[in-house]
Parts: sequence; C-alpha cells; structure tokens
Amino acid sequence: MTTATAAARNLPALLQGLYEEGYSGTVRVSGSPGGTIHLRDGLIGAVETPGAPTATSVLLTPGRIDDESWLAACAVERDTERLGAHLVAAGLIGAAELEIVCTAAVFDAAFAMAVGPPGSWTLGDPEPTLLTGSGVAPRRLTEETTRRIVRLSGPWGAPGELARIRPAPVPDAGLRPGLSDRHRSVLSTVNGRRTARDMAFTLGRGLYAIMLDLTRLEARELIRWETGRAADGRPSTAPRVLPGRGAPDAPPTRLTPTGSAPKAAPLPKRTPGGASRPGPGEAQAREGPPGQGPAGGRDAFPGGSSGGHGGL
Repeated sequence: MTTATAAARNLPALLQGLYEEGYSGTVRVSGSPGGTIHLRDGLIGAVETPGAPTATSVLLTPGRIDDESWLAACAVERDTERLGAHLVAAGLIGAAELEIVCTAAVFDAAFAMAVGPPGSWTLGDPEPTLLTGSGVAPRRLTEETTRRIVRLSGPWGAPGELARIRPAPVPDAGLRPGLSDRHRSVLSTVNGRRTARDMAFTLGRGLYAIMLDLTRLEARELIRWETGRAADGRPSTAPRVLPGRGAPDAPPTRLTPTGSAPKAAPLPKRTPGGASRPGPGEAQAREGPPGQGPAGGRDAFPGGSSGGHGGL
C-alpha cells in the first residue's frame, strides 16, 4: 500500500495520489452506476460507466463512423489503445475531433458516476480501451464535474433526482417554431418512460447535455416532468449500445417540476481503510474502503463540501 492510496479519503484524493505517482492501471468503482477509470501515467485516459455513453457509442450511434468501417478498422487494428490512431490514419475521423469526442466522454462519464450513490474501489492492471490523446488530470476532472453538478441543481433537488425523472411529451410540442434540430431530436425520444440516461444512449449524446436540454425544454413547457414514476423499479429502456459527450449550455429561465422525486436510499457510512496498489502482474485487485464517499454528500466524486455536492 503506497502512502498516497492509504491516505485517500475519497475517490478524487485517490486519483490525485495516483496522478502524483504516475500510476498506470484501472480503478473500478462500485455503486450505482459505478464504472471503470483508466489511468495512464497518472492521467485519466477513459472512464466507462453504465450511466453514460462511451466515446465509441458517440461515434457509432449517430453514424459519425458507420458500423462496417468500424468493424473493418477493428479487424485490422486489434489493439484497442491503438485503434484511435488507426481511425485517423484511415481517414475515418480527424485527430482533433477524435480527441474532443474521447475527452468529452471522460467528463460525461465522471458526471454520470458522480450523481449516483458512491461505492468502494479496487485497483487493477491496465485494461485496453479507446483512450483520449493526452489524458485528463484528476484535478481538472474534479473541478468540471463539480461545476456540472452545481449547474444542474434545481427545484427538483440534486442532479441525481433529475436523472430519475421520466419526462412526458406535451401535445404538438415538436411542431412549435423556433426549435433547434438538437432539441427536436431530444423531444423525439420523450415518451414518459425514458430517463435522461435512456435518451443519451438512444441518441449517442452525453448525459449532461441531455439533462441540460430537458431543463430548457421543460422551461419552455415543451415537456412535463413525470416525477411520480421515477422510482418504480422498472429497468432502463436504454438500448445497450456502446457508450457521450456533454456540452455546457445556458441556464433555463423557468423550472417548475410538478412533483418531487423520491429520495435515494440511505448510503452506508464510510469505514476506515484505504486502497492499495497492486504489484506488477497481480491478478487479485485490492479493495478500497467500502462505501467510500464524500464527507457530506452523496456523489461518487466529491470535490468539496459546498451544498453536499462535488465532482471527480
């Protein structure tokens, strides 16, 4: 157990310690949704979570790269970490665009993990994944995730409450003038059963961007909140396609939910302990403290104590 990992009281502290060590490997985070953080020389090269689309999904779902070309590229370059360079060399995407997509997916996945209940972590050996070109420093990711959480806190409560809302369509909303193509595409997925996560996977867009669009559509009375159905125990209707990128937006001018979303179940208290770094070739990952989370909040990636929220 290294000094940095033993002293980590939460996930951001752990990632910062691993960054200072120049650690390469994976951090698996339990919880809902939980996920896997891929580190290379301390920088975060990818984050994968069931809560948000990955860069691969953002490229394939809307057809930025067609399935046939993608499969052909994977057949030629079987090393996932070198696949991005092959896509660029084959002329399927520009290097700058690919890095933007991959980096946006890192921020979006971190946000998706942060709005759910936290869990424990384990460290493991590096695993192949589609990486960003340069990687993201943990402190930068923490600050941006915190900003997004604060930005999406509203009358419904924390972003985790908004994530459980299943918006219902308003008759003829899509026929109203002045709607952008982006907002029309979101409206096309609103049916009273899908959550923001479902829509993100359906459209191949970032969860954060979808949630922002939903608040703006509700403010314009183009959708209505169906908060009473948020925790009915039904499985997500999102297709299990490959996981999106988020983009900032202007704040809505009016937010009036018709009810309050159910509260999340109580989280387990943190117990003393720490995560240890595995030695080379260790097959058994070592566990971090169970139920590790922010000191005063419910987010998986606490960056501070303001309002009980934080970011990775």
